[in-house]
Amino acid sequence: MNDSPSACAAPAPCLQGVRVLDLTRLLPGPFASWQLAAMGADVLRVESPGLGDYARFMPPMLGPVSALYHVLNRGKRSIVVDLKQDAGRELVLDLVAQSDVVFEQFRPGVMARLGLSYEVLAARKPDVILCSVSGYGQTGPMAGDAGHDMNFLALSGMLHMQGSLGGGPALGTPPTADLVGAQTAVIAILGALLRRASTGEGQWLDVSLTDAIAGFAAPMVAAWNTAVAAGGEPEPRGRGLLSGGLAQYSVYETQDGGHLAVGALEPKFFEIFAHLCAHPEWMAVPALLVPEQEALRASVAAVVAGRTRDEWEAALRGVDCCVTVVRRPDEIGADPQLAARGFLRSETLVGAPVHWADTPVGAPLRGSAPLPGAHTDEVLAGLGLTASQIEALRSSGAVA
Repeated sequence: MNDSPSACAAPAPCLQGVRVLDLTRLLPGPFASWQLAAMGADVLRVESPGLGDYARFMPPMLGPVSALYHVLNRGKRSIVVDLKQDAGRELVLDLVAQSDVVFEQFRPGVMARLGLSYEVLAARKPDVILCSVSGYGQTGPMAGDAGHDMNFLALSGMLHMQGSLGGGPALGTPPTADLVGAQTAVIAILGALLRRASTGEGQWLDVSLTDAIAGFAAPMVAAWNTAVAAGGEPEPRGRGLLSGGLAQYSVYETQDGGHLAVGALEPKFFEIFAHLCAHPEWMAVPALLVPEQEALRASVAAVVAGRTRDEWEAALRGVDCCVTVVRRPDEIGADPQLAARGFLRSETLVGAPVHWADTPVGAPLRGSAPLPGAHTDEVLAGLGLTASQIEALRSSGAVA
């Protein structure tokens, strides 16, 4: 067996031939269907007339659409259908009959009111997989309530633990609950497809963003609650083992206002860093929440502040000690590690290169995000409709 890096290959398009009918918008659903499209699925977005997915217009813009929309929707197709019209709903049901997965992000009950409940979908396609993503899930006292990322974080207990020492709960970037929920939906869909392959059965997946982030935070919440139940004190906000409490695992400012991420948690790594900084005495303080940590932190901070970020990058080159410079988002295009992995993307639609990392779960998605309804005629023709029938639907407003 060849264990060299050259034996590695890009992920195969494992979802080739899988059709996803995507009724979602904004971030969680489109982020999840981005992953599915990268794995080879044919993702058809169903948008409503008018604004459609208004993430298209959320600044900043990258060419004709927002940067967020452009990144998440390349490689997908778009059809505009009015789900409130009988003709529009029938078209969607015809598309369901050709789909493997239906993906929706309405509040619980909306699909049923539209005449598109799981029972209706399954009557048209018995082995269909319906994935419903919502803030709080399809059941429970808050099922029908509105919510955003911070609300889901708040209920999960995770928001309470985030922030700096002496401050209150603080939000971070990116919206964690939305993205963890999106990844949870991808995992659930992949599991349902695997189950269907052996049983021939579809199912209805109930993905709650609150459940997803609560599960994501489970180890930290359990540790916090264990400390309280044992009569002790939970880790103070911003001073836990992995949230800034250790000098060996913290972020420091450089001479020029840049930052250095010191993640030398293990003694062998911190010893290398301490000798690089000519301060072997730092090793006398263990990586534990002990009073000596504050003096160690002050000493490390003073040393890091003595050099610029570029000087630190040069000094750390080839030194294996879990210490790296903190890159700004606009610098990732120049990062040699990211470039070597082959997932960096670049667009110049705003006069200068814009870089981001593509999803690593599948092949790179090329081209632009689709305009609203860009594939309406193509999709309807695939259902067997004639040009005159398509025009009649367009004239009635059922499609656009």
